[in-house]
Amino acid sequence: MRMDGRRGRLRSRPWLRGSRVPAVAAAVAVACAAAGCGPNTDAYVALQNTMKSHITTKDHRPVASVSCTPHVHDTVREETAHLRCLVVFDDKTSYTAAATIKNENSGGAHNLPDSYSWDSPPR
Repeated sequence: MRMDGRRGRLRSRPWLRGSRVPAVAAAVAVACAAAGCGPNTDAYVALQNTMKSHITTKDHRPVASVSCTPHVHDTVREETAHLRCLVVFDDKTSYTAAATIKNENSGGAHNLPDSYSWDSPPR
């Protein structure tokens, strides 16, 4: 936006008036946050997404949702966070898994991804 010299008011961009660009950009940002992408993804969201994908594809049990607590935003170098995760399957059955998020970074190795582990679903 540009400043209007008379009173310091902002002039709108006429080409954006009535445009869906801001709405589409907001929708993409929300979808990305929900999917757990981007550099600021909370650790527990990344764990939930990994669990859902892995159990659905590797164990061949479609997962409707995964909800983990506590909400771990970041992990400390070489530390492990312990969580409890409720996994709900498409058929409405569920189980609670003990899960961990381990920060793999040490003093000499940087930017390694967190590693995840959790209790397997009952058969």
